Amino acid sequence: MSLTYLGYSAFKFDLSGLCLYIDPYFRDPVDWTRLTAGHVVLLSHGHFDHGVMAAGDLFERWHCKFVGPRALMQWMVRKYRRRIPADMFVTLNEGESLELSGVKIEAIPAHHPTNRLGKTLLALFARCSAPGKPVNGYFIDGYYHSGDTVYSPAIIQALQGKKIHTACIPIGGKYMVATPAEALRIAEEIGAARLVPMHWQPLVEQVPFRYQPSDLVKLARDSKTTVEVCPLAIGQILEPHS
Repeated sequence: MSLTYLGYSAFKFDLSGLCLYIDPYFRDPVDWTRLTAGHVVLLSHGHFDHGVMAAGDLFERWHCKFVGPRALMQWMVRKYRRRIPADMFVTLNEGESLELSGVKIEAIPAHHPTNRLGKTLLALFARCSAPGKPVNGYFIDGYYHSGDTVYSPAIIQALQGKKIHTACIPIGGKYMVATPAEALRIAEEIGAARLVPMHWQPLVEQVPFRYQPSDLVKLARDSKTTVEVCPLAIGQILEPHS
């Protein structure tokens, strides 16, 4: 089992023979046509920087299933009715789980409020009417991918008692995603052994985030946390936690 970081919030997970992608928003230097074909694509929500607009091309090459919140899956059935059969869209709402090829996938709540600036940026850059709410996080065999979120007690409650070796959490700190301090707090409170920062790269030149992985590394060092911070380069593989 391993994960590969593919930029923004995009990851490839290799799990017991199941190739799974989350939020496949691919930009240079990632050439998605060279990636291993995915069996399943999980979408946390419908904002443009999480891969929803790539679904048609991904299906035609991979013949994969798509999993996400009901509102988003209903939108995608309509959007892709000429390209993707309706039965390839699987609804998974927070608090629910499903099993695919022996791998259990659980939907975890996230909190991603959109302020006026965020709405303006979506209007300028999204060119997509897919619903941005609700947002799913996902727990899969010891891995936690938070989706876009800030700190929320609901996350901690949903993950209580689960053994989490790797947590992928945003750190950008603008446009209503977590800061490094919030990300580290989430990781500590859910008992994660490792924290992989995501959602910090500029989406376009004019849309930077406030924080970088170096800010998280410094915070972790100064706070003497027991959570191992693992910033990844695009294409870097993180092997299973020992």
